[in-house]
Amino acid sequence: MQRDYHELLAEIKEITTADGFVTSCLEIKESLFFYELDLLLAAYTASLELLAAAALLKATLKSKRDLAKAQAEVELYVHTLLEELAKYQFPLDIQYVVDRFLHGPAPRIRWRLSVYVEMMRAYAALGDGEFQDLDGLVREAHRVLRGSEAYGEGKLEEVLGQIGARMLRGARLRPIWMQVSHPRIQVVLSGLQTLMNNLRVTPYCNYPLEDLATERQKRRKIKGNVVADLGVFRNFRQGGSGYTELNIPFDRDEYDSFLEGFFSGFQYLDVEPDQKVVELITVILEARLVHPGIDGRFLLRLLVYCNRWQLSQVSDAILELLAELDWDDPLFYESWALLKSFSGKALPAMRRFARAHRDSPLLPYLALFLSSGPPSKRRWSLLKEIFEHYPEENEDKAHIALSIARYGGEDAVACLERALTSAKRNGSYRRELEKALEAARQQTGN
Repeated sequence: MQRDYHELLAEIKEITTADGFVTSCLEIKESLFFYELDLLLAAYTASLELLAAAALLKATLKSKRDLAKAQAEVELYVHTLLEELAKYQFPLDIQYVVDRFLHGPAPRIRWRLSVYVEMMRAYAALGDGEFQDLDGLVREAHRVLRGSEAYGEGKLEEVLGQIGARMLRGARLRPIWMQVSHPRIQVVLSGLQTLMNNLRVTPYCNYPLEDLATERQKRRKIKGNVVADLGVFRNFRQGGSGYTELNIPFDRDEYDSFLEGFFSGFQYLDVEPDQKVVELITVILEARLVHPGIDGRFLLRLLVYCNRWQLSQVSDAILELLAELDWDDPLFYESWALLKSFSGKALPAMRRFARAHRDSPLLPYLALFLSSGPPSKRRWSLLKEIFEHYPEENEDKAHIALSIARYGGEDAVACLERALTSAKRNGSYRRELEKALEAARQQTGN
């Protein structure tokens, strides 16, 4: 069925006035067998977002200019709603509902709408065969969040919009990302999944969508404009079938069941991992870099699993995690124990980390690890590189020098002698360097 997006925008305008908000909430309340305020507001939010996404999609199918017009109107209506609700003084019971809305769903709606616009732009540019890997995009979103200053404003919305575009085409979101993602990402993912669930059960479009050209061709077959069947959206608010973000259904596969099992125990400890499992675990560990709220017991069980199967492929993520954690965090100890268990297999990751973080506080720990293992050219080369490229003559560099001495040998003595000769000033660092050199000489027998 073809719908003019102006009809949809008119419906959005109607429910985004102060009176429209109250009327819509009363409609939803009347449809509930048991009154629950959070459910009422979630249903209003889902209805508004469904209307907004439908209008943006219809505008996208016309042209970029129409999308820009629809975006401006939707943003204006939502801004007007929030402004009116914050300005007026309502009767006591209505004011309570308004306050809950303004402090709960309202900020989420603003954030999601910006992503829905990016979703439509990404959908318009999406080609065939480019819409499957949501896991990689979730990983990219967390990396963007971690390096937000480097990426600049709007990059996160762009990546999340790419996720939404692929979901429009039928790509499946894993439920694990709702449990481990950073709140800024999670709130968008919950909105996207709710939106897709509602598109699936409404006759607005044949979900999932095909590519832009095909969808436009479908609509050219219908002559003239068809009046929007707004009953689809009104029925949602009046007790019709639909979903809210309070209870989001997901399609699950064997990987989802595997990962969710670690929230409760170790029933999958003997399941041998494949490459996909390694990738998913790595994304989860990287998410922890920006989201400390992930269940610590879940992460510890994953580390036990990595140790059980010696998944040294996660070494890069473990090193980044160690650099972020406090030394007394139980996760630090388990991560360090896991890295040590990888032994020489972790050396390439350590080298990459050392070169990317020349002054990291983690480097003295890595130097200690390198000096404690069996001597080898690769260990000595990395230990020497960490020491020589550490930029500050401070306590941490002195600890690295002690690891050089502990490693021992003629090369260690020569390295420390050069360092002592080139030390820039007298002080505690120089004294510690002299002690390290003396220890290296005694160990070597010089």
